[in-house]
Amino acid sequence: MQLAALLSWQGAWGIANGVEWFCREKIDVHGRNDLSWGAERNMVALISKLNFILSSHPSYDGPQRLELVTRGEGNTLAVGRGDLLVLANLDCVNGATVDWDRAAVPAGDAFDLVSERRIDASCPVRLDPGEVLCLQLRPSREPPAELPAHEEAAVFHVVLPRDAGRQIPLPGGVVFEIRSSSAFRSQVTDPVSGKTLRTGVSARGRIVFTSPAYEGDGTRCRPLRLESELYDNGRVERVVTELLVSPPPDKAKMLLSVDGREVRRHPEYRTVLSNGAGAAAQLRLGWGVIASQYDAMLAANPDPRVPSDRLNIWARTRCWLQSGGYSREITAEWLVAFTADPGGRAAKWDFRVPCGTGGECALSFEVALAEGRNAARLRVVRADSEGDAVDARLVFRPDLEWRSFHSVTKAFQGAEGHFPASVRPLPGGRGFVFSPYEGEFVMEVDGGQFHHESEWCYNVPHPEEAARGQDGSGDLFSPGWISADLTSGSPVALTGRLVDGSEDGLVFPVAEPAADRTFAGSLTRALDLFIVRRDDLKTVIAGYPWFLDWGRDTFIFMRGMIAAGMKEDSLKILKAFAAFEERGTLPNIIYGDTAGNRDTTDAQLWFIRCVEELGVKDDGLMRVCGSIVDNYIAGTPNGIRMDADSALVWSPSHFTWMDTNYPACTPRVGYPVEIQALWISALKFLGRERLAEKALESLKRYFRWEHGYRDCLAAPNGESAADAVPEDTVRPNQLFLVTLGIVDDPAIVAATEELVVPGGIRSLNCLHPLYRGSYAGDEDTCRKPAYHNGTVWAWPFPSFAEAMAMTGVA
Repeated sequence: MQLAALLSWQGAWGIANGVEWFCREKIDVHGRNDLSWGAERNMVALISKLNFILSSHPSYDGPQRLELVTRGEGNTLAVGRGDLLVLANLDCVNGATVDWDRAAVPAGDAFDLVSERRIDASCPVRLDPGEVLCLQLRPSREPPAELPAHEEAAVFHVVLPRDAGRQIPLPGGVVFEIRSSSAFRSQVTDPVSGKTLRTGVSARGRIVFTSPAYEGDGTRCRPLRLESELYDNGRVERVVTELLVSPPPDKAKMLLSVDGREVRRHPEYRTVLSNGAGAAAQLRLGWGVIASQYDAMLAANPDPRVPSDRLNIWARTRCWLQSGGYSREITAEWLVAFTADPGGRAAKWDFRVPCGTGGECALSFEVALAEGRNAARLRVVRADSEGDAVDARLVFRPDLEWRSFHSVTKAFQGAEGHFPASVRPLPGGRGFVFSPYEGEFVMEVDGGQFHHESEWCYNVPHPEEAARGQDGSGDLFSPGWISADLTSGSPVALTGRLVDGSEDGLVFPVAEPAADRTFAGSLTRALDLFIVRRDDLKTVIAGYPWFLDWGRDTFIFMRGMIAAGMKEDSLKILKAFAAFEERGTLPNIIYGDTAGNRDTTDAQLWFIRCVEELGVKDDGLMRVCGSIVDNYIAGTPNGIRMDADSALVWSPSHFTWMDTNYPACTPRVGYPVEIQALWISALKFLGRERLAEKALESLKRYFRWEHGYRDCLAAPNGESAADAVPEDTVRPNQLFLVTLGIVDDPAIVAATEELVVPGGIRSLNCLHPLYRGSYAGDEDTCRKPAYHNGTVWAWPFPSFAEAMAMTGVA
């Protein structure tokens, strides 16, 4: 039985009177039911082991040549099969020694896959009566250190089992390799078609494939599965790595619309809108859903001059369709499609809502923020054809708050009585005024009627905050309901605005499909979402929904603006920040007009880089650049200074982009690598060539190691670079050495490749003890330790692609 299985055709085998070993109860086979069933000694474990070998080992995958290599006398058998040697003693009474043609099958140390024991196969092997061995032969010499010259160099690499479970993006038609220290086989499969596209068995711990071509509409990567089986010491480990083949540049498009099924599968989907002046909206694609304290149809900016803490006022609008006594709440269940504007000015929801007696009502909801004003508008249009027309009424419930976007509304804290008393209906049912505190919020209805009837929604869940250990719910107040009878083509509009004294009319963008849906065009348009007014100049919101304008984030973002040709706005932003320069420092965070937080080493250096890339001669900006460099050399008031011996810059704890506050899980105090890249770049731009050369020599002396360049030289007590302790982390920061033109070293790309995932790059290599693979949980014990110790970030990812091109890797 054992010999028949091991010499079978592609692992297909069977035994007579053996079917009962796979059954759950005792059965009769040809009148025999006593084949050791239930006995202490049986064949279950052996059959299981044979099936495992046949289904998993590469030598049983596809047709294999069997070579009879028996030598010597006796009733023995030796058969070569791929990487295996099957030895058998055909005498079930007496032991025997089996030998074979060693020119055909050389062997030394071997491993029996059945018994899982080591066998000395350098000489004839003694077998017990009826014994069969299945030897995994180990090579008599190690594979060459260098690959043969004719083998094509790979652009991307998969290392197993390290990359098990990882998602790896790669273009179509490029060479990639799979490596492992053990023998293995791999295949690339298409989960959509079920086809196997590539297959290979390792001979020397390496398989080389060419990635399959891209298939799709350009908005998503093509998903493939790399399925591998690793063989080591008689054991098999099955691992799966997901490959995502990216669209070629001429086909790539930004996904600007999704259908209702996709929204229902992903309730976390949201859209963000802005007004170009600090106000914003964050809306879930499932209409009327609140999942976070930051969800709002209008988070107003109460300061008309500069970005300030936003004021959440209009939280959401619930809506019901009524027809012929039939009522249906409008939710994601009836959503047909959602369409977004990449510039974040408007969004559109298309619904088909059942309205009784088998009919449906087609509705389009459009939400937009007014340009430069604290105002939002919900516009609803009935899109039925004339033949589908049925009587339809919409009922709206706007839910309101009046709070900082970093807090929550609790009715019991005084709002329960105060909010209802702060509502004043407008004449003729055309809306209301809500003024619980200083200021007024006005909602006007066009095409409908407001009915004053206050209502509270208590304990509305905030699951995103709850998952982070924060307050998991808030209360929402509705001052009344709005009714509107809809006919085809006649819109109804709800406009809510924070009164600002302006007599100018509101200008709302229209939710229309973008004319340029190319990836580059959509990205350029998306820049507008973050650029806002700061007095007569401009600034950049570091991220919605939480942040205002931060120095570091602004200048990193600005490099994209400059590349997109937005030079006028870029100059305004640089001038806005230059006004805050003080003894070589710029704001890390600006709160309204206040720039008290200057805890950053890189913001100033990114500022200089942007001045260089903008290419505009401006004496004021150049004076700021010179002041920054001079103060770094002499030492800034907040502790940044140049180490005179090495000409490298020493940075205090918590001063780089990996700046989790206390506890500082990535302090990086000392000499961070990207700071040195930016510093050398700044010195070169300002003509400090001798100092730049000295810093570059020190960089190469102290940072170069087997994984490219070290991320940081730790110097918590202000030690010199020569006395600092090199850290052993692999992070993406070394990429800036290439992209800023400091060094040209492909080893940096090789070292950081393992960090790349779809759309971003890991902040730490996964095998490091500090690595955290999930960013979730409470802040201090879970999220902060993961924030820059594994969490994927999008903004450094383009530097990897840029570095590949600059070093000639791709």
